[in-house]
Amino acid sequence: MTAKRITIADVARAAGVSPGTVSRVLNQREGAVRISEATRQLVLDTAERLGYSPNPFASALRTQRTGVIGAIVRDAGDPFLSMLLREIQRAARTRGIHVLFGHAEYDLDVVGRHIAFMHSHLFDGLLLLGDIPGDQAIINELVRAQTPFVAVARGQQSSLPLVNIDEKAGVELALDYLYALGHRRIAFIGNMEHGGIGERFSFFADHLNTLGLSEPEHYIQQCANSRSAALDCAQSLLSLPEPPTAIFCATDTAALGVVSGVQRAGWQVPEDVSVIGFDDVEDAADTFPALTTIRQPVGEMAAQAVNLLLNLVEKKGVEKGQARKIIQPALVIRDSCASPRPQI
Repeated sequence: MTAKRITIADVARAAGVSPGTVSRVLNQREGAVRISEATRQLVLDTAERLGYSPNPFASALRTQRTGVIGAIVRDAGDPFLSMLLREIQRAARTRGIHVLFGHAEYDLDVVGRHIAFMHSHLFDGLLLLGDIPGDQAIINELVRAQTPFVAVARGQQSSLPLVNIDEKAGVELALDYLYALGHRRIAFIGNMEHGGIGERFSFFADHLNTLGLSEPEHYIQQCANSRSAALDCAQSLLSLPEPPTAIFCATDTAALGVVSGVQRAGWQVPEDVSVIGFDDVEDAADTFPALTTIRQPVGEMAAQAVNLLLNLVEKKGVEKGQARKIIQPALVIRDSCASPRPQI
């Protein structure tokens, strides 16, 4: 036998107040007549004792809001995006919002199916975590359909509503640190097909030029964002007649693979080659040697993303400039960088 759903009328009857008073208390609405603290607490206690829970379908029909947002993540196996997703769920809970996420699996058709499902089930808005090469058509469709959405960790060179790290500042922090240690032969490893990584490389090349350094073509290694691919790239760099003394990795995943590649080649980090990452994922502090990296403050990024999306959903008049939240990174110095060996 199915248990009877407790209604506002049931709570009102048990508390000895009007249904309107119960509705105002449970929905946190003000009225012309102030509700006393004692009455408010009585309603809340009675609702809890009876096991009252709001009917989400009735609420959605009334307000055109479900209290549910979607998050489509490029790759749930990416350590940084996984951290970001957890923080988004935490930030949403503090706002009383539920998050359902879809894994894109680097497949645009999968992304399209996720978005179609969210449209048909009255999701209030959408977060896009990471980017997939070629997904501009999907972005255009979201804009055309006037779907509230925020792009997160997809690069900062975009007119979309976005939350992103200051890529330029992060790259400059890393390069200035390596330069101060004495490094002049600095290589780059990363998958430049992705927006944020492509921007990191652009800022990398620009800042090297500012520092008066050149970048030999063979010091630029394009590879998938995996430890195994980065390991192979590292070993290619070390086999050069004049290998780099430092390697800038566009992600910590790549950096951890590079550390393994250097060690497998019989070299040492940081004595023979310094390695610096980008993200500060959980494994960065636990590897040996502990990874020096650029930290993306995922908690702050998640809170900003959820707040911006809810403001767009509620049509709070977000100005164009306010729809771009650029978060400042930080250099985290650990054990994977040191001054290069003196030339003999």
